[in-house]
Amino acid sequence: MGLKQDIQKKLGQWILNSKLKRHERQAAFRNYQNVANVGVIFNATEQATYELARNYIKKLADKGIKFKALGFVDSKQVLDFYQKSTHFDYFSRKNINWYGRPNNPNTQEFIDSEFDMLVDLSVENDYPIQYVVALSQACFKVGSKKDEYQNVYDLMIDLGEQKDLAFLIEQIDKYLEMIKIE
Repeated sequence: MGLKQDIQKKLGQWILNSKLKRHERQAAFRNYQNVANVGVIFNATEQATYELARNYIKKLADKGIKFKALGFVDSKQVLDFYQKSTHFDYFSRKNINWYGRPNNPNTQEFIDSEFDMLVDLSVENDYPIQYVVALSQACFKVGSKKDEYQNVYDLMIDLGEQKDLAFLIEQIDKYLEMIKIE
């Protein structure tokens, strides 16, 4: 990583940390049985990861759960294979500022939405995604363990060396189905 990227990353992290100090949300434990609406955020750069995320979202819809999905495309443009839907929004590199903060209406609307649960389907440290997750108003946040962002999730899935989206989805399903809330 070059000096410029290092400065951008440190500045972005400092700004996010300062916003998190003032950030308030009503956290509450959730599972699939007690949610009505779910926000799903994912890295949509590759078609294969987009398809896995889309299939996961379809399973949520089949359970009667309302959803809103936000995909991050690590490119200057959104690619052709994305499904046009009222429940799917996207942002790309052209929608983030110098230090990586998303700055378009779709991402701000997603952050402000009071989802019962937010599911982060990213397996890598993508700062724009982590920014959205960290500031989200969701009651319950689920995602893979990322060293830099451990304080933003209510349930973290440790993938170990297996940085694989299919495995992450399998683990999220397993734990959210297993956990019972009285």
